[in-house]
Amino acid sequence: MRDKIGQEHGRAEPVGGMPVRTGRAERCHPGTLVACVLVPTFVAAACAFPGRAEPDAPIGPAAGTDARLAVEALQRAETDLEEGRFEDAVSAADSLYLSWSRDRSLESLANRALWLKARALQADGLLGDAGSTLETLLGRAEAGPIRDEAVISLAGIRSQTGEPVRAADLLLDNPTANDERQRDLLRELVPGLSLTQLRGLAREYPASSAAAAIVHVQLAQLLIVEDEPDSARRVARRALEAPPDAAERDIATLIAESTGSLREGTVRIGAILPLSGRFGGVGQLLQEGLELALDGYRARSGEAFTIQLVVRDDGSDPERAPALLTEFEREGVVAVIGPIRSESFAAALRARVNPRLLVLSPTATEVLEPTRNAYTLYEQGRLDRDVAADLADWTAGELGLLRAAVLHPLDRAGRSAASAFEAGLGGTNVTVLASSAYNPDSTTFKEPVETLAAQEPDIVFVSAPNPRSVLTLAPQLYYYGLDHSIILGTSAWGDPAVLRRLARNDGDYRIIGLWVDRTSPGTPWQRFALDYERKYRKSLRENILPALSFDAMQLILAALDDARLPIPAALSAYLERRPVLAGVTGQLETDPTTSTIRRSTQIRMLYDGQLVRPDRTRLLNWLTDARVAAVERRERERDRPPE
Repeated sequence: MRDKIGQEHGRAEPVGGMPVRTGRAERCHPGTLVACVLVPTFVAAACAFPGRAEPDAPIGPAAGTDARLAVEALQRAETDLEEGRFEDAVSAADSLYLSWSRDRSLESLANRALWLKARALQADGLLGDAGSTLETLLGRAEAGPIRDEAVISLAGIRSQTGEPVRAADLLLDNPTANDERQRDLLRELVPGLSLTQLRGLAREYPASSAAAAIVHVQLAQLLIVEDEPDSARRVARRALEAPPDAAERDIATLIAESTGSLREGTVRIGAILPLSGRFGGVGQLLQEGLELALDGYRARSGEAFTIQLVVRDDGSDPERAPALLTEFEREGVVAVIGPIRSESFAAALRARVNPRLLVLSPTATEVLEPTRNAYTLYEQGRLDRDVAADLADWTAGELGLLRAAVLHPLDRAGRSAASAFEAGLGGTNVTVLASSAYNPDSTTFKEPVETLAAQEPDIVFVSAPNPRSVLTLAPQLYYYGLDHSIILGTSAWGDPAVLRRLARNDGDYRIIGLWVDRTSPGTPWQRFALDYERKYRKSLRENILPALSFDAMQLILAALDDARLPIPAALSAYLERRPVLAGVTGQLETDPTTSTIRRSTQIRMLYDGQLVRPDRTRLLNWLTDARVAAVERRERERDRPPE
């Protein structure tokens, strides 16, 4: 487990006073230097560089005038670094190190040159080269400020480059004069380690110091999560012998003395919302949903945990999300709700240090980077695909009709939903006769509708992105020839605004796939709307935003109810088991592989302007009557004398 630091790396000798550059390793993303201001300490230590470092020891008389000139050369290289000339700084520092490394009287200067080179490489984003340089430095330098900074910087690099165990091992194996900083780094690092990794570190480093106790206490917490309470208590008791710092001592004492579930103290849940700026109204609605969910939890359970909701305003600025998530991590929240936009959701997850910290966005419409223990409740593509697939399954199993067609928007979401519907019919007796695309921004859809009508389909899957598109499209389906086909519509067809305005011929006997039914009596939505209006003394107006945040909080509260210990690992482990929760916005099931929420589609039939359960007999009778009416209409048109 222990690092073997100090092996010399092969280096080219300087030619003509200038060094030969070593090969470049991986480079940080161009935004790293800015991002490092926002992320926790160990990342900042890896990307930012400290100020000028003094020699480990004064320069002795043996160095003479050459030492003074050497210091001046180092100072010039420092200036290059401070002014952003990273390659110049690396070249100068490397050349000085190679000149001094074999002269024991100049050892401290050689170490300073290596330290400068490492910082310049870090600043230039060359973490691989910087790590190699720091390893060489740690193999040479005696105890002192430069060595202490090198340990912290190298731990940060290893953490950034996907080597958290080696980072923790380095910190535990190299205690420094500033041990408090190292312990802070460990506290940020160990929550992301697995049970196996923590056990390995605990075996290598017995709980004989406050730093090692951090590992042992984290191990004890994960043992509680894994339902090994006896082992957890043994580990916690050993940690108390260290002795640990206050932060670890309180947790270790609680575990060591526990007899069952650990439900003491206050649990903090964070929320990143836009309470001001352009989206301030959205943030307010989302906060209302969170508070309503907490009211219900307290009334229902007597508040098994004491919960504190901490809301931070991002000012409608998506770039503030990473810093706010970092603040929450440092404050020890067990989960974070938000941010609300796809870009800020992804950015916050990139800044997250503890991969077990649960992050739920109520409204991110797209998952840019699927990430473990992160979910959005409103991924539009997922919603459309699931509804389309479930409609296909229902059609094949319930109707017994064999001729289908597809009408979908030109955009990516529309094509995705159409593909999901067609894939759902694969392996059945239903044949897709034709598929047409339409521009949802257009006002007439004659050509794509008539193309499908010419095929005489029994059923037509019609995907629509929003209520406005449905209201424009629906009458044209009837007018251009799809008046005797059963229309299968996506969720926008069931929007309350659509139901109020559709004419009978445009609406009745449509089959609609919904992930939330907002109009039928006795649904979870109706109960939620009543509770909302009682609490806030205003109409919900069918606004789905408070319900989405309500369900996000419900997922966290369900995870807390399942937890033996209120820590991020316990909550994330619960949701990774894909539990099913009856939410306001549908039957919720987490999908860890896509960072989305799966909802069971509710199949409804439009009849007399209302959503009702589908009646197969009534549907097929209507289809027969509609076909007869269509034949009679065509005959009348054929027999009509020309004008």
